[in-house]
Amino acid sequence: MTNQNNPADTEEQVIDLLEIIQILKKRFALIALITLFSVLVSGILSFFVLSPVYEARTVLLVTQAADKLQVTNQKGDLDDMVSTLSRIPVLTMNTYIGQLKSDALMQRVIEAMDLEPYGYTPRGLAGQVKATTAKDSYLLDITVSNSDPVLAVDIANTLSQEFMVSMTERNQEVMDRSVKFLQDQMAEVKKELAGTVTQSERERLQGMLTLLSQGITRTQIARSFDLGSTSLVVVSPALAAAKVKPNKKMNLAAAFLLGLMASVALAFLLEFLDNTIKTPEDVARHLDLPVMGLIPSADSRSGTYYGSD
Repeated sequence: MTNQNNPADTEEQVIDLLEIIQILKKRFALIALITLFSVLVSGILSFFVLSPVYEARTVLLVTQAADKLQVTNQKGDLDDMVSTLSRIPVLTMNTYIGQLKSDALMQRVIEAMDLEPYGYTPRGLAGQVKATTAKDSYLLDITVSNSDPVLAVDIANTLSQEFMVSMTERNQEVMDRSVKFLQDQMAEVKKELAGTVTQSERERLQGMLTLLSQGITRTQIARSFDLGSTSLVVVSPALAAAKVKPNKKMNLAAAFLLGLMASVALAFLLEFLDNTIKTPEDVARHLDLPVMGLIPSADSRSGTYYGSD
């Protein structure tokens, strides 16, 4: 059985569409005024009020150079411990990002660039820095936002350099602690060796001293390399800053759409709240009385009528 549209329903839909068009025509001045006002305000803010924001970008490559210093381990817990202490610990990319935005590093940048007289604080400077890394990637993307394009570039480059220096210092501090620990262990073994009389025990302690001595040597060699700089390499320094805000075209387009939607919604709201009687249908709907006749007004061409009792 074929379903056919009811003529009454089709006519009702046509009437509803005509009513919507009539409302839009009636409130056209309001819609145009609100939309124009919205675009005008957005233009004033974008061109004269909002300060421009520039972004400078630098990219660091994190290389695991410390792994190359690892030596082939012999069996035994002591040798495992010595080998662990004699190499630079490898950090995760998230750890690098956390170190990059630390207050200590921000303070180093502020002091290096003498930004403190200009009101810069570690927390405020960290808010201008964004660090990201792609999945399964060793590239560290650093972006600095600032209202001054030259300053944004300088901060980005200074930040990357200070970050590499701080990581070098951190690695060297770790190595120094490792050497100190191994030296303390050697002193304890030497004391134990001095009081040992059996040959087998002396050989065992001599072997421990040899391993500890090798560990100290490897650790000192690792410290002598500038591992902080070799594990962090500047792939792309910041050369020029790009303007990212305000996006004037985007702001004007968004203001136009928002103003248009808001004005249309307001037009329909005003029409909904308007309960004045304009047509014979309004008389029947509001008074629940039949219309007996119509008296045309002087402006009958406009479709305005006065109902008679």
